[in-house]
Amino acid sequence: MAFWSSQKLEAHLARLTNDPDPTIIDCNALTLRVGPEYYVTPGLEHPSPRTHTKQALDAGQAMTIPPGQFAFLLTEEKITIPPEVMGFISVKATYKLKGLVNVSGFHVDPGWSGRLIFTVFNAGPSTIHLERRLPVFLLWIADLDAPSEKR
Repeated sequence: MAFWSSQKLEAHLARLTNDPDPTIIDCNALTLRVGPEYYVTPGLEHPSPRTHTKQALDAGQAMTIPPGQFAFLLTEEKITIPPEVMGFISVKATYKLKGLVNVSGFHVDPGWSGRLIFTVFNAGPSTIHLERRLPVFLLWIADLDAPSEKR
């Protein structure tokens, strides 16, 4: 298994994402941005958690994740993982150092197509502020020894 270089990512960018902008390539990973929807788990101040729903984010609109809360963050980009590779996901170090921890898992299956949902937890002492289209996530691509028949 070999991880893709920046050159290989650039050569296959149009195949991997609906937004083939070469500036999203960061060393040997794709930088993904906060997308159009999010959900933050309700705190104790919400009398009825059942009425707490996902929220839409307009371009440039901000959202917050309070300390001790989970959030589901949709990516701006739609990703397609070809059957001969798999993806590995992470939160950028800038946000990890603030306490944002990825708890959604760390891979993207061969054959996946669509937006990614990052489940994160704010383990830090302060509220984390994000906004739509902010580059927060990383996606690495690695070759498999053969195309995956199971998807």
